[in-house]
Amino acid sequence: MKFIFSWIKYGIGMLFFKMIGWKCEIIPKELGNKYVLIGFPHNTNMDAPFGIGFSFVNRIQSSPMIKKEWMFWPMSIIFKWMNVMPVDRNAASDIVDQVAEEFSKRDVFIPVIFPEGTRKEVKKIKTGFWHIADKANVPLVLLYKDDARKRLRILGHLRTSESKSEDLIRIRDIYRDAGYQIPSGDV
Repeated sequence: MKFIFSWIKYGIGMLFFKMIGWKCEIIPKELGNKYVLIGFPHNTNMDAPFGIGFSFVNRIQSSPMIKKEWMFWPMSIIFKWMNVMPVDRNAASDIVDQVAEEFSKRDVFIPVIFPEGTRKEVKKIKTGFWHIADKANVPLVLLYKDDARKRLRILGHLRTSESKSEDLIRIRDIYRDAGYQIPSGDV
């Protein structure tokens, strides 16, 4: 039954991308079942369907993170079915601890984060994604929402080092080489 359900979700994801005229790359399987998937740019609240569609196409059980304000009925039923993780953005440091702790509780855990700070001419991105990956000792997988090519692209992955600023420079450079400039107020 799980196999059939996986194919149904795959079909839904492929249909979603086909309907909007996008393509979605497949994530390398060697990354395993635990990592933080980050996506840039975050230009709309509708980025969540991209994260969910990506999960369905890749047949991974991810946990897209969305504002807790979106967890209202009937959307809450759909989001719970999709394993969406609601977050209270007013408790930023607590979010890092909560999400990092989930890695020790689950065999499969892939939070999907489109970092805040890439919308509305913001000059500095929020770096909770780095703190989560560092605290949980899991890799960051870099997803690029390439609007020009209408494609979700995997740009690579990296493990956090002892220097957040060096890691952010590496991430910035990877996205820049792909054609996207991350706001560099932190770097």
